[in-house]
Amino acid sequence: MHSFAEVVDWQPDGPDAWVGEVPAEWMQGRASFGGIVAAVGLRALRTSLGDGRTPRSIHTSFFGPVGPGPARVTAEIVRRGRFVTHGRAEIRQADALQAMVTASFADDRDSGVIVDAPPRPVRPGPEELVDTPFVEGVVPSFARFFAVRWTDGAMPFSKAKEPGIGGWCRHRTDPGEDPYLAILGLLDTWPSPVIPMFERPGPASSVTWSSMFYDVPAAIDAEQWWWYRSEAVAARHGYAGFRASLYGPSGSLAATLEQLVAVFDRSAG
Repeated sequence: MHSFAEVVDWQPDGPDAWVGEVPAEWMQGRASFGGIVAAVGLRALRTSLGDGRTPRSIHTSFFGPVGPGPARVTAEIVRRGRFVTHGRAEIRQADALQAMVTASFADDRDSGVIVDAPPRPVRPGPEELVDTPFVEGVVPSFARFFAVRWTDGAMPFSKAKEPGIGGWCRHRTDPGEDPYLAILGLLDTWPSPVIPMFERPGPASSVTWSSMFYDVPAAIDAEQWWWYRSEAVAARHGYAGFRASLYGPSGSLAATLEQLVAVFDRSAG
């Protein structure tokens, strides 16, 4: 089994370019786990930037599936300002542009504007719960690399009336030295909050994915638990938008997520 850290560690292939391959065990259907795709793009940008500026936001557009086989990521710094830097990474496979990652990096600035994030809701601790089982053929292959303990909402494919899920999660393998990449993996561990409304197993495929970072620890221990909660904003015409929050082991808000997914709850035709 390949760890999260190993899978995002692509090898140099010229200036501001890297090549790699996502193993079959990290797939979700015919596409790579989206957290890997986003992390590969952010890693390329952080390496290309090279000045240590802090990631503040990331936006990923999924144009097509990054499937098995070699792929290549390139990074470009679009603008380097006094405080903020913007960059763009493109992931190509078989000469096709499959994903684009744009990110903003910024130094800390002196400011008197302070708004505290909402506190983490009170829930039973992870030690009081059990892992959601990995069921081959029902849940995506990548799910085996994360431990998930449900606290909020119904289970997937249970014909639930309300969209919304939450619980504790952590990496089962080495998350790597970059905490921002590891957080992207945790953010994408959970299914869309509309999945519990499905009557039968089916996918919800990411179209766009945006995150902002707040209180990110200097390092992430695979043994530490994080708490996640997501709620659908609206769903119509086969697409759903939702928002999510990820709280770190200390209880502070680490990152937020906004995502658009295509839902496939009914058979084509």
